Amino acid sequence: MANAIRRSLLTHMAGATIFVAALTGCGGDNNGAEPASDMETAADTVFTNGKIYTVDGANRVVEAIAIKEGKIAALGGDEEIGDFVAASTQVIDLDGRMLMPGLIDAHMHPLGAGNMLTTCSLRYESLTVDEILSRITSCLEAEPDAAPDKWLHVQAWFRQATKPEGADLSAEILDRLLTDRPVIVMANDYHTLAANSAAMRAAGIDEETADPAGGKIVRDEGGVATGIFLDAAMGVVAQAEPPLPEKEQEAKNLKDLSAALVALNEQGVTTMFDAAGSESSMKAAARLRDEGELSVRSVISIVASPDAAKAPKEVVATLKELSGRYNTPVEAQAPGITVDRAKMFVDGVIQAPAQTGALHEPYLHNTGTAENPVWESGDNSGSLYYDEALLTGMLDELVSNGLSAHMHTDGDKAVTVALDAIETVRAKHNSPAYFRPGLAHDELLIPADYPRFSELNAIPVLSLQWGKPAPDTIDSVKNQIGPERFPYLETAGKFQEAGARVAFGSDWPVEALDEWRAMQIGVTRSNPDAVDPKYQGRLGDDPGLDVETAIRAFTINAAYSLNMEDYVGSLEEGKFADLIVIDRDITAVPAETIAETKVLMTMIGGKEVYRADSF
Repeated sequence: MANAIRRSLLTHMAGATIFVAALTGCGGDNNGAEPASDMETAADTVFTNGKIYTVDGANRVVEAIAIKEGKIAALGGDEEIGDFVAASTQVIDLDGRMLMPGLIDAHMHPLGAGNMLTTCSLRYESLTVDEILSRITSCLEAEPDAAPDKWLHVQAWFRQATKPEGADLSAEILDRLLTDRPVIVMANDYHTLAANSAAMRAAGIDEETADPAGGKIVRDEGGVATGIFLDAAMGVVAQAEPPLPEKEQEAKNLKDLSAALVALNEQGVTTMFDAAGSESSMKAAARLRDEGELSVRSVISIVASPDAAKAPKEVVATLKELSGRYNTPVEAQAPGITVDRAKMFVDGVIQAPAQTGALHEPYLHNTGTAENPVWESGDNSGSLYYDEALLTGMLDELVSNGLSAHMHTDGDKAVTVALDAIETVRAKHNSPAYFRPGLAHDELLIPADYPRFSELNAIPVLSLQWGKPAPDTIDSVKNQIGPERFPYLETAGKFQEAGARVAFGSDWPVEALDEWRAMQIGVTRSNPDAVDPKYQGRLGDDPGLDVETAIRAFTINAAYSLNMEDYVGSLEEGKFADLIVIDRDITAVPAETIAETKVLMTMIGGKEVYRADSF
């Protein structure tokens, strides 16, 4: 089945190119090199005549690399690596191109991302309400025979960029659609869902429906649900959808994950972290793994809700049971699965109108007019879904069992609470080396918390593409936090200056997958697509990352955050041959062109999983 799914994707997905069969190398003979005299040292593949950027401790650059049985056998000059060439060795002449470790995406959601590629989508675009309704209408018309009770899922609604400024969706607006079907629209931040009345009726939403722990049902002044659901409240609606038959759901999961893998390999991603996994995602990954079709090493978390964390031993027992069923030995050459950590959503998002990210000081709101705004402190400081005691208890149980943790921390108070909990647990357990808690997003900080990341070996896992002027930083955050806090919005360079080990996580499908654009923004702090003058220039006073640190954030630092740095993340003898060839030397080109980088080949465990037509 997986092979059929992949063939279908190759036919229908624009721009996706992947060769599943073994491919011959560019310049596939041994280029006239003398055969290795000792066949035991003969490499399976040798890359020569390139700029091989190792990302080792010294950022060493060499000309050639030898690969044997899926691992790196040697690195060095062309002449010395020639000793590893035999008649059977595939020799690939890089012709001066750059070869580097495969990218490691330390925070994403592959099943949701694959679904984004295969379902109704608003494509992250800035749209008016009428344009949104027109797009959804087209999706409805594409399914003329759908049953009235079949739910329509709409993805990638850029809520903060809905036009004109301040426009939003509601059940009343979605009810304009000429359909009886339940319709739910997921915002691209994955923290807001809009539902029509049919979906709310199916979910039994009324004035008596209570807000769940970790979420909010937005209501009007009369207490009536508006159709906007935040964070855990999204599940109150979504769980009302009748489940697909088991085999149909499994087939859909395989299709979605396969679609995501195609896109990831084309981007050069060789390892990923599923930051809000489930047994469904584990089953799909295991099926592809067992069929030899899993083309990205996969670390998968389980979500521990605030309610579940009240019984942390049960969370850990579930995590251990899933680990026992799905884990692949870490020394396996082929891509496998690791289930070894829990994910906690400590707060929501800082962007208006949601403003569920937990802040030390309240958000500001406009008490004036649009023409003459007056921004004053309000009474909303966001939502802290985990208090320090609850989070400490959950982390304590994880560490006691040799497991790790990943936390969504968007607002500055959520970051502080997470760091406080980590500090307590480290002190109790004598700071075990395997405990490398990831704090994802960290969109706003207080200055005192930057050095604590290094002191506590906590990893800021940053979605670097957000660090630019755009609707979700300028229109929906800048005035709402005020000038004193604005310099600490979407920072990256301030983490580097404080000695933190910065890792990258795209959070795909919160935005379209574009690893190289994210790397460029992490360095330049500017919007490559800015047309409106208010989105031009740099974001704030943050210096950004230097190119070398940015590369490490996408490779060895991300590997470290996943406890995998002994196997992947740099090109060193004995590590897996997870590598990519790209079309430019990103350490030498203008930083403003990094986004134009094209991956020419992706290799994982010595096996090609993607090759561009031009290579």
